Amino acid sequence: MIERREAAWERPSRTGSHSRTIPRGRLGVMHTGRRIMAERTQWPWPTMALVSFALRFRAAPRKWSTPRWLWTLMALALGMTLLFWAASTAVMVGGGTAVSSVRDRGVPAYVSARTAHAALSDADRAAWESFRSGAAELIGPGQRFRDNLTTAADSLAHIAELDFGGGAERDLLRAVNAQVVTYQGLVEQADATYREGLEVLGYAYLTYASDLLHGEGGLLDRIDEIAKRDLRAVDDRRHSAWGGTAAAIGAAAVGLVLLAVLVYAQVAMARRFRRILNPPLLAASLVLVGLIVWTANAFLHLDRAFDRAWERDLPAFDRVVEAQIGTAQAGASALRAGGPAGQAGGLDVSAVDEARRPLDARLGGAAHGGALTAGLPLLSLAAGGLIFLGVWARLREYGR
Repeated sequence: MIERREAAWERPSRTGSHSRTIPRGRLGVMHTGRRIMAERTQWPWPTMALVSFALRFRAAPRKWSTPRWLWTLMALALGMTLLFWAASTAVMVGGGTAVSSVRDRGVPAYVSARTAHAALSDADRAAWESFRSGAAELIGPGQRFRDNLTTAADSLAHIAELDFGGGAERDLLRAVNAQVVTYQGLVEQADATYREGLEVLGYAYLTYASDLLHGEGGLLDRIDEIAKRDLRAVDDRRHSAWGGTAAAIGAAAVGLVLLAVLVYAQVAMARRFRRILNPPLLAASLVLVGLIVWTANAFLHLDRAFDRAWERDLPAFDRVVEAQIGTAQAGASALRAGGPAGQAGGLDVSAVDEARRPLDARLGGAAHGGALTAGLPLLSLAAGGLIFLGVWARLREYGR
């Protein structure tokens, strides 16, 4: 029985001078194929195509050779290494660009808007104090009024230079600058009429100037709208696609997939070549693990720095500026009503700068990639080189 099953079937060739030996398994495939092809006229063409493919696949099964498997493994591992480097670089550059944009343009624009608000509020108080004290007859609205107006003008010019809020903010800024000129003109008109002895008319002009500042939809409201636009733009950068935790996790996931490929390569080579370890692939795996940990820590540090700047440092700065604005507005309201000025003081620019330093320091530290900027491409290249050496050593055994 066994001998008959293993026996070959000899069939004369068409020339009759030679014969060929056909294995019995192949013979069965030929008979099956002839029977099917005889009946093919009864089948639709999709079925015929599927059957033809199945017969070819069955009659000539294909298996990957070891060299071909090694070349494919090398291409896959090197491609994944390139993808990991590209993904990590995109996150590093994109996140760093977002932080740099906020540090260099977003925060300065917002700080300038808040400073302009505080300066104009204190200018209003200084003008009322000069008129109520009678000093306006000699010095007009006073030097503090002029200094505050200069500070406000410089802050608005800085906002225009940074251009962080887009076209809508530019239009709003032009309207604010026009209102500042109008406000200054009303105060100067109040000073001129007051010195002419028309005190009632002088106070009326000064009241118009204050209403232009504090009225609904007035100058200070528009400056606050500029600050809100800058704050929204900062928040948009904070939630950009490259600066969040999701981007860091995505880059780490690519690295973990590559690590899984290297582990598979170690196990498969150990079975095929009867060797426990491939030293270059082991070294590449260790380099990759270190690189994944390093990049993930750097990306998460950037994300945490952004969040802390938004949740801690920016509100701390706002509290300092808001306190100065509140003091100035309370004093101006009291003087306008004919009462005492209350708490003395003025715009403290040094306190504003001091409150801003932690914000700048945190964003500045997050914006710089540090050693990772050079380490990421170098270690990625090292991992790729080790992968190539590990697979190439096995290919050399086949002379491929």
